[in-house]
Amino acid sequence: MEHEIVANAYHHVNWGTPIAVYFWLVGSSAGSFVISSLGWVFGIKKYKPISFFASNLAICQLLIVPVLLVFDLGQAMRFTHLFPVITGFWHASAPLAWGTALVASYPVGMAIYSFLIYRHNETWARVFGLIAVFQAVGTHWYTGVTMALNPARHPNHTAMASILFLVGAFISGIGLLNIILFIRNKFVNEQDKLDPTVILDLGRLMLFGLLLDAFLVFLEFINLTYGTEEEFHVLELVSTVFVAPVLQLYIFLGLFVPLLILLSPLKRRLDGVLVASGMIAIGIFGMRVGWVLISQFSQTFF
Repeated sequence: MEHEIVANAYHHVNWGTPIAVYFWLVGSSAGSFVISSLGWVFGIKKYKPISFFASNLAICQLLIVPVLLVFDLGQAMRFTHLFPVITGFWHASAPLAWGTALVASYPVGMAIYSFLIYRHNETWARVFGLIAVFQAVGTHWYTGVTMALNPARHPNHTAMASILFLVGAFISGIGLLNIILFIRNKFVNEQDKLDPTVILDLGRLMLFGLLLDAFLVFLEFINLTYGTEEEFHVLELVSTVFVAPVLQLYIFLGLFVPLLILLSPLKRRLDGVLVASGMIAIGIFGMRVGWVLISQFSQTFF
């Protein structure tokens, strides 16, 4: 019997690390902006001093996103296919089409909100801030949906994807914001320095998000353990090839250790909250890497 072997004839294009970085940036941007909205949109006065800074930080993170996405396309001008006014290729049934609309409009909404804060226009800042909150949540929600609507790719194909992405965005956004606020305090005048108790308060918010994230991960691992052959294969990959980003960075460094810190007396110390913040930001990045690359690895080599 004759056999024909075709080597290296892949019929798909892998999503690599740039997409994982994109997911992390969109998530931490959304988390930072939600914190920004607490002061001017939801009226929690103690967060007003960081609202302008947090919103601008969210904008800066999101401005990196188009560079990563266009670079990942290979042919840069293909990004115009997602804008109906340019090419007419936009299709309402495609999640990425809606993602394009969100990614394009979200920074505009944040910029308007930041400008209104700068002008101390509290009424319109609340209106446009609320719109931008929906844009922030929607932008990161769609990334989870994009991953979930891949029935042939585990662990992506799960309704838990969007919730995990949103919770991870919340805690990583707070973690990164805490670190940058601490660095900012080193360079501003004494009268402009932030009260460290604000960072400690943000640490408490992180704790609630961490507990929810840990619970969701626990549910996901139970589902994989008692799932199909493909789902059990994901567990094998997590414990072998992807042990560094998932088990070491995400589960241990990003969830377990910060939980120990924030449940201990260290949560009352600035250095304790900052260490937990850094670990969470790094750990959620590990989650993004694992979530993107595990399915690509299986589809490529198995």
